Amino acid sequence: MVLLVIVALTIMAAARLDLLSPKGMQSFQVRLGVWWTVNHVRVWIGLASITLILSSFFAFKWWRKVQHVREIQQRVANGATIQLLGRSDWKPVDPANVNLWARLADALPHDEHISFEIGGSDTELFFALHGSEDGVRAALTQFKAEWPGMQRRPVEVEHAQVPPDWHLHWIELCPQDWKESIASLSSDPLRAVLVEVNGVLGRGRGLVQVIARNDFGTRAKLGRAAFENRAEKVENAGVKAIRTKEARGLETRAERTFLQVTVRCVGIADSQSRAQGIARGLARAVSASYGHRNPVKPVKNGNDPQVVMERRMGRTQAWADDELASLAHLTGSDMLFVAPRLKTASAKSLPPDPEMRVTVQDGTARFVEDA
Repeated sequence: MVLLVIVALTIMAAARLDLLSPKGMQSFQVRLGVWWTVNHVRVWIGLASITLILSSFFAFKWWRKVQHVREIQQRVANGATIQLLGRSDWKPVDPANVNLWARLADALPHDEHISFEIGGSDTELFFALHGSEDGVRAALTQFKAEWPGMQRRPVEVEHAQVPPDWHLHWIELCPQDWKESIASLSSDPLRAVLVEVNGVLGRGRGLVQVIARNDFGTRAKLGRAAFENRAEKVENAGVKAIRTKEARGLETRAERTFLQVTVRCVGIADSQSRAQGIARGLARAVSASYGHRNPVKPVKNGNDPQVVMERRMGRTQAWADDELASLAHLTGSDMLFVAPRLKTASAKSLPPDPEMRVTVQDGTARFVEDA
């Protein structure tokens, strides 16, 4: 209807200007040529001004976006690193029952990322959390809600820092396809990472950074992909059944909460070759824990220590909250058998027995020091 109205208005305007006859069209062309000769400089100036205004507007929007990203990265880089200490008497943790990341995706400050880290050497192995002040506070709330009894401790020495005369190498891993689910081959992929980090001996350290922020577009893209599969016109009944099954899988996956994630395996050692060996061992441990339908593969590597120190997001891919929980979670007492150097919380704080409590009615003996 709108198109018909536009066509009708165009015909009425052409008739009013006498453009429907050859003589009228010729007269209009002559008038247009005269007008262009007189005003062409003004037209070019006007077009240049409009182009400059539009370019400035889009350049300002791009600059503001870049500044926003830099401000977030600066807040995260200047944030604190906190050790997360689970209890040694905890029951084994089933990653399938961990709901941490679904809540954490909405709890983090807008567009900010958090780094969940597993690191260690021949003296210790630990879980850590790094982010901005607000990000760490929000994350700790969700960690304590997920694992009551967890303790935290500030790190004395930044574990991502490279000691003098040491070398660093890192490898980033991503799933191959954002549409496919990321299926683990073992009940707990974190076990392989802990075993690999626990095996780093001598002058070397291993570190796995799981850097995540909320994802705002994957669920919509999965919904569109499912709709396209169902709407595709195919004559073969078998192909149609396959498309319907794929659509159901996409719709089921779209029910999850998604995060954009960078998985970075870091090796720090007294030689470049050993640093590369530690990073590659950790990358292999992570990759081998997930299936071949949507493999988690190395996509980028480098030697820049600032990337690791500042917890910059690198190559990202969408992970569902339950998929991320398989790799990033705290552990129970069962993991102390595979990683005996894992740091745990101190003894549980219990209230005193009622018979041992001192009240205001009780008499107390004074301490007397002889002269």
